[in-house]
Amino acid sequence: MNKKIEDVFNMSPADDSVDLPITEEETGFDLGKLQETLDTADKIDQALPAVRDLETLDKDMDKYAEEAMKSFQDLMDLGQNVEDRNAAGIFDVASKMMTNAISAKTAKMDKKLKMIEMQMRKRKLDLEEKKVEMQIAKMQDNNDADNALEGEAQTFDRSSLLNDIMNKMKENDK
Repeated sequence: MNKKIEDVFNMSPADDSVDLPITEEETGFDLGKLQETLDTADKIDQALPAVRDLETLDKDMDKYAEEAMKSFQDLMDLGQNVEDRNAAGIFDVASKMMTNAISAKTAKMDKKLKMIEMQMRKRKLDLEEKKVEMQIAKMQDNNDADNALEGEAQTFDRSSLLNDIMNKMKENDK
């Protein structure tokens, strides 16, 4: 801290080594569980970039569905041009080709939905992490402000000192 500020406000010299651990009572959260959740989120973050070739899977599924639809149409045309006793088997195979095409499109859609769900979960974890960090920082700021107003030796910067002075002036004006 600046020596001149200490002299002007008649404060004792600041001790830069003061760093109190945050307790569960201060935050209202189970810090062990939060750390475990954050570790899990970090593991997910590390695993997601390793997933590759998702676009090639989409292309493969589209190609498979396209070929199945083409085969379906060819079999339908063939089934209409053969004798009735042979048409049933051909239409059955055509039906299976249509099912394969639908399955390919459904698999592609399911994969996209799962990726969206994973992204939403990741985003939710990120937001929860930021929220917890902000609450912890707020608790630290409140503790720092309380300690600073009591006159204890405290490590703070110019901005926090000016904020404390302005807040005290506002309280005096009221």
